[in-house]
Amino acid sequence: MEWIGAVLILTVTTLAGFDIAARFKQRPGHIRQWKNALQMIEAEMVYGQSSLWEVCENLARHLPPPTSQFFEKINQDQEPCSDFASLWESRLKKHWSSNAMGKSEWEILLQFGRTLGQHDLEQQQKQIQLALHHLDRELQEALDGVDQYQRMARGMGVLSGLLVIILII
Repeated sequence: MEWIGAVLILTVTTLAGFDIAARFKQRPGHIRQWKNALQMIEAEMVYGQSSLWEVCENLARHLPPPTSQFFEKINQDQEPCSDFASLWESRLKKHWSSNAMGKSEWEILLQFGRTLGQHDLEQQQKQIQLALHHLDRELQEALDGVDQYQRMARGMGVLSGLLVIILII
């Protein structure tokens, strides 16, 4: 019976480690999706003269999940919305658990959402470029550390399971 428990503990902690490693692997892809979203926002607002709601509708159709789901939810809540920045923040909070990005990306996107639609087109373009620059930096950091953090997360999952087993026995 002890051996079955030990195998279960080791399996659960190993799977948890592999799940965390998968999130590290997904992080660069999710950052790229958001970069694409910001570039599309810039193109549609600055060059296409589209409204925020039209931009969100187009992004929901053209981006892959999970980013498209964020813009779908924003588009669904357009009717009762009086403040786009607060809608952006609330949707970002609800959406955040479905992606693999970290706290720094959260801050970048939250700050961007506060400025979205608040300025003229020239200032808006500068805000988009600033957010893109910050996301570029985060993307490079994510790409540099993905292999290292994946190996560490997998190893920690296995080793933590072994530690628990040793402590129990």
